[in-house]
Amino acid sequence: MKTKLLFMAFSVGAIGSQWIEMIINAQHQFFAIFFVVVLDALFGIAKAFKLGNFETKKTFKAIYMLVGFWALLATVLTIEKGFPFASFLSEAILLPILLFQLISALKNMHLLGLIENSTLTKILANIDKHKEV
Repeated sequence: MKTKLLFMAFSVGAIGSQWIEMIINAQHQFFAIFFVVVLDALFGIAKAFKLGNFETKKTFKAIYMLVGFWALLATVLTIEKGFPFASFLSEAILLPILLFQLISALKNMHLLGLIENSTLTKILANIDKHKEV
């Protein structure tokens, strides 16, 4: 029994240390996701206060998205470490997500009146065309 417990503890420690090393090596990717989600959330909250439709439930959505994006990044990094030929996955999967988060933050900043630009207005109008159907 003692040997089995020791073996399990060693196995969990070895796997955990590899995973922690992977996260530390990719810390800038985790920081990027954090800052993009927080930026979008802050301007989304400010927009909700300005429009008078603030809901606490919607505010927690940012925390869920942050945890979800971090879990997705950790999963993708694990796959990349296990299969070196899949080294493009973190960029292919997470860059579009981050881009949409940045566009959402830009839209919220525009609705708050912090950014006034005709080019941005055209881009946002083209992005939101699917909502009119």
